[in-house]
Amino acid sequence: PHTNEQEVLRALNEPIGKSLEGFEKAEKVCIVTSDATRPVPNELLIPALAAKLNEIGIKDEQITIMIGTGLHRVCDHPEMEEILGKEITDRFRVVSHDAFDPSKLIDLGTTSKGTPIHINKEYYESDLKISLGVIDPHQFAGFSGGAKGVSIGMAGVDLVNTNHFMLTKPGASLGILEGNPLREDIDEIGRVAKLDLIFNVVLNSKKEIVKAVFGDVFLAHKVGVEAAKTALQVAIDKEADVVIASAGGYPKDINMYQAQKALLHSALAVKEGGIVILCAECVEGIGSNLFVETMNLGDTPEKVLEEFAKLPFRVGAHKAFLWAQSLSKAEVIIVSDGISEDEAKILQVKKAKDIDEALEMAKAKISTGLVYSMPKAGSTIPMLAE
Repeated sequence: PHTNEQEVLRALNEPIGKSLEGFEKAEKVCIVTSDATRPVPNELLIPALAAKLNEIGIKDEQITIMIGTGLHRVCDHPEMEEILGKEITDRFRVVSHDAFDPSKLIDLGTTSKGTPIHINKEYYESDLKISLGVIDPHQFAGFSGGAKGVSIGMAGVDLVNTNHFMLTKPGASLGILEGNPLREDIDEIGRVAKLDLIFNVVLNSKKEIVKAVFGDVFLAHKVGVEAAKTALQVAIDKEADVVIASAGGYPKDINMYQAQKALLHSALAVKEGGIVILCAECVEGIGSNLFVETMNLGDTPEKVLEEFAKLPFRVGAHKAFLWAQSLSKAEVIIVSDGISEDEAKILQVKKAKDIDEALEMAKAKISTGLVYSMPKAGSTIPMLAE
């Protein structure tokens, strides 16, 4: 078995479909990576990539690292150090994307689906653009990684809202890339935004690199997705009565906004009317006012879905749509230090103080039956045998 370092170097030395050749004259290089909500192994990827850039004559001072925050908050310096490590923040110029400052964005027209392409201006004006990322199952873009690091990570508010509005359309679902309108839109934005190369990894449950891919935005992503499917899809014969799920630890359970993904995945493995026990620490609580506001529009999942459909689309509110969809299939008990009793009521879930109490609550309703455990629910795709 390879070490993480060996796999990273192997990927850089075996580029897929496109390499650094021809970029020797690049004056300004932009490396985009994710914020704290994604476990990108930056300490491994960035020095290895920088060494390759140095080899072709690009100096450290020509390289800028941009934190692609999407619509999340702008990163301050201490947070950059946390994401990248002090060595990297000392060595390179690091900046955070800000989706809410129009002066920092460039307008590149619209996609064929009508999405306004507002992308970070400094990124766009760089001569060589490389996006880092983790290829993980994504609940409506199919899989993360590829062009998404830039198309969403470096985007303006209107772009993200218009694109994510497609999550209610057929084909916009977990593990699906072909015929997924939302992913097609993301890929089109990546082309228009002139993303040159990607450097993506697939991680297993121990955060070890199963596969690294470097090269052409779409060809390398495809190879990575195949590896992700092998590593992360699990076949199940039938749906369980109870699923005990963990979001997968920090940063995947930094708040319920992120941990929601684990609920969607575990709801795929539970039968109609079953129970999901969701364990998520949520140090930042629910993590989105819009999520809360939208949940408050109805006292049943069905009512929330009905009200969501009447409103103009806003990112944040979409979490309530996805959450309520799962709730309409199964009852949910949460084990979470960061969510209060009142917040649990807003989320329309029961709260248990620990896993034992949650199991007692489940047993009171379902005395016997099939139980699944999903310790890394947010990264596991249960595939029901047809």
